[in-house]
Amino acid sequence: MKKIPPFVMERNFLILMLGVFVNGLGSGIYYVAGMLLVLNVSGSVLYSGFAFFALTLANTMSFLIAPLANYAKYKNSLVYSNLIKAIILFTIPLVNYTIGLNVWYVITLLFITALFTQFTYPIESTILPIIVGKDHVIEANSYLQTIRESMDIAFIAGAGILISLIGTIPSITITALCLTLVSTLYAFFNFQQPEQDREKSKSIRSAVTSYFTDLKAGFTYISNSLVTHMIFSLVFINMSMVTMTTNLPAFSLLKGNGVEAVYGFYLASMSLGVLLGSILSPKLKHIDFGKLIITTFAGTGFMWIGTSLLPLIPSMILFSTGAISLGIINILVFSSIQKQVETAYIGRVITVLTSAAALGMPIGSLIGGVLGETFAPEIPVMICGISMIIFSLFWLSSSVLRKLPGIDHVHLFSS
Repeated sequence: MKKIPPFVMERNFLILMLGVFVNGLGSGIYYVAGMLLVLNVSGSVLYSGFAFFALTLANTMSFLIAPLANYAKYKNSLVYSNLIKAIILFTIPLVNYTIGLNVWYVITLLFITALFTQFTYPIESTILPIIVGKDHVIEANSYLQTIRESMDIAFIAGAGILISLIGTIPSITITALCLTLVSTLYAFFNFQQPEQDREKSKSIRSAVTSYFTDLKAGFTYISNSLVTHMIFSLVFINMSMVTMTTNLPAFSLLKGNGVEAVYGFYLASMSLGVLLGSILSPKLKHIDFGKLIITTFAGTGFMWIGTSLLPLIPSMILFSTGAISLGIINILVFSSIQKQVETAYIGRVITVLTSAAALGMPIGSLIGGVLGETFAPEIPVMICGISMIIFSLFWLSSSVLRKLPGIDHVHLFSS
């Protein structure tokens, strides 16, 4: 029997795991309910494209938001940000039962809550090495991702059934309650935040100067790194993914003969694939990273082409299997960043990287909305599968990326 690592029983890590569990419950329901709410209120896939545009625009803006976390305590930021998101979501049932919902109001709230997520995500990435130590980062990330994706499988699949029983509005209320509980849990953190090597701002002008200094530091840190060779391909793959996910609600309704719960099943099948990738990633870290990415993403491409063409059950199986590559690349790349980057820079580097990689996502959401209105929803899914193969061929054609060794031996940063 494998021995449980000591960090798993550490107080702060247990709080973080429990927070991830509760957040998984809420976000699983919210993700399904939010997109179905937009589709139901508007009656158009084009507005689903606008909704994804709002969400992905927030992702793209994360590099502007993340440095703000340096001016607040990590614990306080996590507590108050989740609480504010809860309050925002509570307004949806309030407006619905009083003056009635407008689709643009829903899209605006999706955008605002996504902005708060961009603020908290780098903080969660930053505190993990503080809590468990850098030697345990890959293993700790695997634990958290396993919990996150396991909950997604159960909660996203269940969310479709729950929404069909109680409706989208009450389901979003449940998400708001979960965020309130997460905020309460994080109030019990007691880790020691490292001191920032910075004088406290004495004026608005000096605070603004410090902000832009932090912003520039994130770009400078990665400017001469191996990461710059990956950015173009990551922009391309994210744009393709969003083109597909914009149409996933309509695609699911088509495959499931109009049953809303099928959308949740497709999302859960993707989470299952990401979970398997997360579990496998520590066992695959010794394989040459370049060859691993080329092989797995080529397989993803062919599987997702099959997803677009086959009936419901085999379509979901291939959709899930294809997502394994996403879990692998997420864990290995972000764990490597957390191990190699100084603690003070982790949040900034991750948000600069994710913001840069998200540049194509707003465009992909609009393309997906137009494609969904013009063609059958299978077409964007097939296009995404073909794009995965193109992504794999790009890595194969690049000698730098193709020859990357095992992730533990990849030096992403020169500093």
